[in-house]
Amino acid sequence: MTVVVTTPTRTPRLPSKVKPATIGARTKGRTKCTPAKTPRKTSGKAFALAEQAERATYAQSLFDELNRTIFAGHLPVETSLVWSKRLLTTAGRARWHRSKEGVQTTSIELATKILDSNERIRNTLSHEMCHLACWVINKDPKEGHGKIWKSWAAKVMRKRTDIDISTRHNYEISYPFEWECGNCAKTYGRFSKSIHPERVVCGACKTGMLHPLFTVRSRMATTPSKSGRRTIATSPRDPSSDPPRGVQWG
Repeated sequence: MTVVVTTPTRTPRLPSKVKPATIGARTKGRTKCTPAKTPRKTSGKAFALAEQAERATYAQSLFDELNRTIFAGHLPVETSLVWSKRLLTTAGRARWHRSKEGVQTTSIELATKILDSNERIRNTLSHEMCHLACWVINKDPKEGHGKIWKSWAAKVMRKRTDIDISTRHNYEISYPFEWECGNCAKTYGRFSKSIHPERVVCGACKTGMLHPLFTVRSRMATTPSKSGRRTIATSPRDPSSDPPRGVQWG
């Protein structure tokens, strides 16, 4: 009698479900990384700061070049270029001081809100450097726009034909906020919304109402105070006493 021995066949085990790999975990020698974030758009403030930094770099390089090629390096190399937001009626201003010990301090202020192009920077900075040359090189602290200053200005313009230096030069300022008189069409410009048409009248015709030339957001109605009183301007202010639109040299 023949006995046949059979071994039971084993049912193959199905692979278990693979758990999803977590972000950053290693799977089979590879590392899954998080997807790159979409870069944020550059804000207007960041763009303005970057633009101003470029102007400051350009002004400093121009100062070094003119001092080397025209003023023979006799202007103090430590002269500071100070960008000021408060200069609204002059594009630039040179400063020179000598202490009792004979130590000289020099600086040039440049108007941030007026010098918005390389051309204006060239003309203004070279103008103020001519003032420093009169005071430092020629040792004449009383010199303004006389013969000595004009001789330096002519020397600069002969060397650099892209620079135009004059004793007075008006710059038209680009104001972000402007108002126009509805009567005489006179325009007032400001760097902030400092003119309130409901409180002032035109300073030229004395009667016209000022209308904003920019989009004005509607204000929410204010809740009256407990006393029920509201302060109202009794006499409109005249905005003509504010600084003019034209800018002159310092």
